[in-house]
Amino acid sequence: LCLNLGPGPRYLLIGDRDIQQICRTLHADLDRHHPHTEDIRRYVAAGHPLRCLRIRLDPGDGYIAPTEFLAHDGSTAGIDQPSVAAFWLGQRPNAS
Repeated sequence: LCLNLGPGPRYLLIGDRDIQQICRTLHADLDRHHPHTEDIRRYVAAGHPLRCLRIRLDPGDGYIAPTEFLAHDGSTAGIDQPSVAAFWLGQRPNAS
């Protein structure tokens, strides 16, 4: 869960490939590799296609997303006012 606290707007950028697709393209042994932001950078630098959806979040707007699975980022590029975002990360239930 993410909430834009303002005072300015911000953007959520979401890629059209999930992190598993990106990692399967880059790494032969996924059992030994944990996804990282650097994987997205390497994927794009290698010339693989990645289209992005840019969603404006005004102050008070938020989103719920499986961020461990989606290629995503927050952005204030081109915005004159600063913006603060609050994040609440979920946890898997305790198996015991």
